Amino acid sequence: MADCELCGVGRPTLCPVKPDVPRFRTAYPTGMWLGICEECTNACHDANSIRSRANGSKCNLCGRKGEQLYAVETRVPDFSEPYYKDKVAEICESCLEAAENAYNKRQAELASHTGHH
Repeated sequence: MADCELCGVGRPTLCPVKPDVPRFRTAYPTGMWLGICEECTNACHDANSIRSRANGSKCNLCGRKGEQLYAVETRVPDFSEPYYKDKVAEICESCLEAAENAYNKRQAELASHTGHH
């Protein structure tokens, strides 16, 4: 089990996203692997098509400050009714593109597995 980097929900499998994280650039010059759940990957894909600007101060994935941020609407499960909370994450352009690449890879993976069983 691993926790999603955006919503914090523990899932058995996550979609790998490789954004450039400035804080760890010396250790990971080509980017750092982070995991986001499939629901957040879909939410990032929707946010990439809408491109709604957010007013946050730093990216929720890579931690960059001073970048243009975009709103990603996610649902976080909760134990009280209505059993989820809507949360808006602020994502920078490069992390949004990295999440879009992860979405495209996941969709290709799902398409290749639909004919097997």
